[in-house]
Amino acid sequence: MDEQHRISSHGTHSVARAALLIGAVALLAFVPACSSSSTPATSATATSTSTTSSVTLPVQDPAELATCVADAQTLSEALDAYMAGHGAYPSPPAAWSAATYAANYQPLTAASGGGPFLPSPPGTRFYVIEYDSAGHVWIAPPGAYGPYNKGQDFALDPNVCDAAVE
Repeated sequence: MDEQHRISSHGTHSVARAALLIGAVALLAFVPACSSSSTPATSATATSTSTTSSVTLPVQDPAELATCVADAQTLSEALDAYMAGHGAYPSPPAAWSAATYAANYQPLTAASGGGPFLPSPPGTRFYVIEYDSAGHVWIAPPGAYGPYNKGQDFALDPNVCDAAVE
């Protein structure tokens, strides 16, 4: 009877150790995927791999996306306020470019003419926001300046920041 009890007890301990080992491996595999750091990520890309290839996808900071949407909404409201006071939307003084960006916001940021309607031009580090004399607001990736593009129109697609933010 002692021999049978020892074999039964040994089998129970082996099963318990195996279950513990499987649980530990599962936990180690799961925890890194779910844990987060209190330090913000500074990497601009993340790599996704599969058995056939690896793909690099941009990582969009939720704060940058939210700021883009807020800036576009603020510009839209500033344009509407300008329209209410002047009967027309302002016209940017020059074609959009990196060199003319701040100056093109002058009609909205000036203290004259009932303004300022906008405290300052939106930043250009993560996206570029432009407008025209028809009241269109469009969003492009940083460094991309140009005329109105319906595919980048904030009023037609409020999620356009998702494509523009880098």
